[in-house]
Amino acid sequence: MLSWLFYGPEDIRLEEIPQPIIGEGEVLVKIKAAVTGGTDSKTYLRGHPRIIKTIPSAFGYEFAGEVTESNAVGFKTGDRVIAANTAPCYECFFCKKEEFQLCENLDFLNGSFAEYIKIPEQIAKHNLYTIPDSLDYKAAVMTQTLAVALQGFIKTEIQTGDVVAIYGLGAIGQCFIKLCKNYIDGVTVVAIGRSEQKLELAEANGADHCLRHCEPERRGNPDLKTRIKELGYTYGADKVIEAVGKVETWQAAMSLVRPGGTVNFFGGAPKGSKIELDSFQLHYQETKIIGSFHHQPKYIKEALDLIASGKIQMSDLISHEMKLEELEKTLEMMIAGEAMKVLITSSLRV
Repeated sequence: MLSWLFYGPEDIRLEEIPQPIIGEGEVLVKIKAAVTGGTDSKTYLRGHPRIIKTIPSAFGYEFAGEVTESNAVGFKTGDRVIAANTAPCYECFFCKKEEFQLCENLDFLNGSFAEYIKIPEQIAKHNLYTIPDSLDYKAAVMTQTLAVALQGFIKTEIQTGDVVAIYGLGAIGQCFIKLCKNYIDGVTVVAIGRSEQKLELAEANGADHCLRHCEPERRGNPDLKTRIKELGYTYGADKVIEAVGKVETWQAAMSLVRPGGTVNFFGGAPKGSKIELDSFQLHYQETKIIGSFHHQPKYIKEALDLIASGKIQMSDLISHEMKLEELEKTLEMMIAGEAMKVLITSSLRV
């Protein structure tokens, strides 16, 4: 079968490799749709400390497809499925505290940028789902994207009446907007981004205010904190979600939150990154800081249900559709800001 393999930063190769052979409890899936995400772009540019374990490594993790062989209870040939890229062990210190996303035995499943993928027994048992008949592959493949945002959204404890600043308007930022406007009534969203196209999409997804990020020291523009105050939110936003993953945006996010508010550093910055924190803001203003990583099985299931019910539409986050052979071009488009989520369909040879 054809599969993209990661050899190092900016070095991925499309190769013919043996089709996987499944063992006890495992499932073989023919990939019908895969999507690219921000993690793929970051991995392509610099590798990944958790996902890439060996070189070369299979690549990609968001997919939907059809079961062609099954040794797992509950799944049979012909089933349409989506799988998460991990499943918790349910036995370690963190799992016993139900912090499943921090499971110390998480084994990441790679290989969605290929023609077939083998689902390991633990994922087949706990994090593999049949796609409802009402959903096509294009809709179902977005489940994991929504699930990671859903976990971060719930951890942020957004309430009716909150003003939520969402800093970063890629696919995840857009998911946060969708959740704010469709999951809890009465939430005001301030969307912050650089791209006019993404700001327009944020408005279409229900953002109440859209602020284009500018560099005030170079262009004479007021900073974001001032602009949020000018909207009438004198003390700042109740909740701030950073969905970019850069040191400068982590730092800026701290200036946007009101005393007593919460900042969710959702965007993953490079390992070893550091920001400065004002002890006055943390102590005397009781600013809360949280992070959010990955997902749990319950959020995968809930995200799939939200998409299947029609409560949350995800198709607008897919900006392009490409063939498997075009993956390298696809990642370059994403890095250049020319694409959001890209749907990868069958190989040209199919």
